[in-house]
Amino acid sequence: MKIKLDNDYLVNTLSQLVKINSVNPDLTPGAPGELEIGNYIAAQLTELGFESEIRNIAPNRINVISLIKGSGSGSDSDLDCNSNSNSNSNSNSNPNPNPNPAPSLMINVHMDTVGVANMTDPFSATIKDGKLFGRGSFDTKAGIAAVLAMMKAIAENDIQLNGDLLLAFVADEEYGSIGTEALLANHVTDSAIVLEPTGLDICTSHKGYGLFEFTTLGKAAHGGKPSEGIDANRSMGLIMAKLDALSNNLKKVKAHPLLGKPSMHIPVIKGGSEPFTYAAQCTLQLERRTLPGELLQDLVAEYQSIINEISLVDSDFSAKVETVMWRDPYQISHDKEIVVQLTDSIKKVTQSKPNYIAHSWWEDSGLTGKAGINTVVLGPKGSGLHTIDEWVELESVNSLAKILLNVSMTYLGTDLGADLRTG
Repeated sequence: MKIKLDNDYLVNTLSQLVKINSVNPDLTPGAPGELEIGNYIAAQLTELGFESEIRNIAPNRINVISLIKGSGSGSDSDLDCNSNSNSNSNSNSNPNPNPNPAPSLMINVHMDTVGVANMTDPFSATIKDGKLFGRGSFDTKAGIAAVLAMMKAIAENDIQLNGDLLLAFVADEEYGSIGTEALLANHVTDSAIVLEPTGLDICTSHKGYGLFEFTTLGKAAHGGKPSEGIDANRSMGLIMAKLDALSNNLKKVKAHPLLGKPSMHIPVIKGGSEPFTYAAQCTLQLERRTLPGELLQDLVAEYQSIINEISLVDSDFSAKVETVMWRDPYQISHDKEIVVQLTDSIKKVTQSKPNYIAHSWWEDSGLTGKAGINTVVLGPKGSGLHTIDEWVELESVNSLAKILLNVSMTYLGTDLGADLRTG
């Protein structure tokens, strides 16, 4: 069976999505967030014949969730999608369990964008030379449009999937990921595809990060009375010298085959109040980019040991370190079923084998992976991430929709066969 994808619908939907301002208000105070775009997505799903639910996460911050139940061999609980969940009931509560239940799949895509400072016409959705321009076109409203076009094809061809398909349009990926965090409190699937720009290659790993804050305490005094003052800035200098040694050591560790080496830098340092006065306090923020296998507790212990070492030899030294933010790194083995199925689907649609790539930044796949979900990251071709000239290649968005449809059918199972190479 050949399934045709409605490219006119795809392009028009993407244009409408880009025209909606969904800038993250945590990045740009006063920005609208995801309320309008979420309502638009929910309306599109309703028009296509699919139920959805709008979940309020914070004021004007929403998730849109749609569960397409499988033919009966997927998960049993409504809007749960957790085929691997542990049940408190005994084995006799289900006298005829399916020995080979169909897997469940989540497609996760964020609705928020970064800000639009210095962009001339960020919501124009201008199309030129096969590219669609505008904030969020590449990151990642193209992914939203591809999912909706896929669902239109499913509806029009009356495709029944065996396993459950969970569509998650989430808030706040660009800042705090409160959308996916809230989602995972209620929904866990066997596998997930997180939609982010990858150039139609498969991202199987990404770095994590930690943000740590060091504070040194001194004693304010007139600069001409050194016996009365303790310089918090000097104390921070002692910490910085040891952090520099740690940074140099990171350059010597064995590189990850895709991610390279871990790194650290100091983005912010603030100390003192005015000239001619000893600094009473100094703060330093340390950003640490991590590789799979690196743990928060190990890094905290490493930084605390720096403070302990200096304290032993300097009676005026007083400091503490706190974790401001932590996000786990992520990787998935290339022999996992979702990776194999997605690779085959990309080859079928594009006639070429995708590369396995890594991202040096963090994305919501870190959260789905931590929840035990086998996760891959996929997205279209384009350019201008977080810059004033963002665009997406329309042909690749069409391919993305076909790939998502194909992998949903093959991974979840269906009685139909699909040939999407020319559809």
